[in-house]
Amino acid sequence: MRDFHLIEDGETAVLFFPATYRLFRLPGAQAAGAKAFLEGRGPMPPKLAPVVEEESRRAPPADPKPWGETDSLCLYVAQECNLACAYCYNDGGRAAGPVRMMAPEVAEAAFRRFFTEPGRQYAASFYGGEPLLNFRTLRAAVETGRRLEGERGLKIAFSLTTNGTVLTDEMLDFLGEHFASATVSLDGPKVINDHFRRGTGGGSHDRAVANLRRLKERCRGRVTLKGTLAGPAVPFYSDSLAYLGRLGADGAILTPAGTPQDNPAAIGDGEYRNFVRQHAALTADAMARQLEGETTEEAFNVAANLLTRRKLRRHCNAGRDLAVAADGSLYACHGLAGIAEFYMGKVDEPGSPDFRRVQETFSALDVDSSEECTACWARYFCGGSCYAHGYFATGGVHRPDPRHCQLVRRCTETAILGFLDAMGQAEKRERLMANVKQSIGAHA
Repeated sequence: MRDFHLIEDGETAVLFFPATYRLFRLPGAQAAGAKAFLEGRGPMPPKLAPVVEEESRRAPPADPKPWGETDSLCLYVAQECNLACAYCYNDGGRAAGPVRMMAPEVAEAAFRRFFTEPGRQYAASFYGGEPLLNFRTLRAAVETGRRLEGERGLKIAFSLTTNGTVLTDEMLDFLGEHFASATVSLDGPKVINDHFRRGTGGGSHDRAVANLRRLKERCRGRVTLKGTLAGPAVPFYSDSLAYLGRLGADGAILTPAGTPQDNPAAIGDGEYRNFVRQHAALTADAMARQLEGETTEEAFNVAANLLTRRKLRRHCNAGRDLAVAADGSLYACHGLAGIAEFYMGKVDEPGSPDFRRVQETFSALDVDSSEECTACWARYFCGGSCYAHGYFATGGVHRPDPRHCQLVRRCTETAILGFLDAMGQAEKRERLMANVKQSIGAHA
């Protein structure tokens, strides 16, 4: 009876029911009564009770949740990096194990074990460290994948994440021919990026920007930018994101550093609240533009979910879509690589009890099974927090990162209000629906 949420903004009050995705505008007196009830300060208003009861009857049963087949692999082809970013959660790729380069045979064994079903679309991403430090294995793995496509009648989409500093013409030609997408790591303008993202040769900004342009010229797939937002850069978050957007990539995102508080790149509580305020403003702007141009994840998810009745029940498919360390060890995801608790055996051990053990853990991590997520009105817009972030923030993958929850709730409220505004005006409604349809197609 309390599975609804009140959104207030000035004179506007909206009641949202997550189970049905229905929204109701409330007059002031009813809004005050609903707020008092939700805060435990009074009974449910008489006029609200039948609405709540009706919504509970309308709530559909939980959808079936098939889960378990591997669709995607993240390969740590290089557990080494030419940069030494101060905030790197991955320790230059060495979080997955000591310095090591993956042999081509390991990648082939992974592909042959998990990419098996004719007609199916699979994905393989190359990661590190800096994956292009082991271009030999990367090339061999892609060539193996292409042969496997012919042998088994399936498709593999290849992608990589690179710091953009070691690209050669040979690499660019190969990526342009075979890769569906590439992500270049960059944190913003030179003065911000080079403060923490640097190696023995200095900052990475100039080389990464130059190679981004070369990638865009030669790569037929999507080329995006993804950076890390460090604490000292939080006041410039919106400006840095705008700068990345002007570099000509197909998309840009900055994610907050998740370092311990004694790290110089750490984000304190006040800085995080500042980040949330700026991100909420970007979400409001995206909705005001009906998702035309750059948009936030929260704005897209709210519009797409409300228009299609889509519900995100998982943050991702960790435990199904796996990370492969250079020595062939399997882990639940790239964010948990190297942690013994999430070790799933080796690529050549299909009967490993560790594989079944970890899969059982992750199979239960949908928002309808999590005690904290079940009580959250915004659960179906985010699918829960990143499991790796939750693990490092709370000590367990079954509990979401509280900071992520703070961000999602604030931005989801903002997006819902923008959605209602757009749906009340014919021209805006048509543009929003068209842009959501186009974006869903691009995300498919």
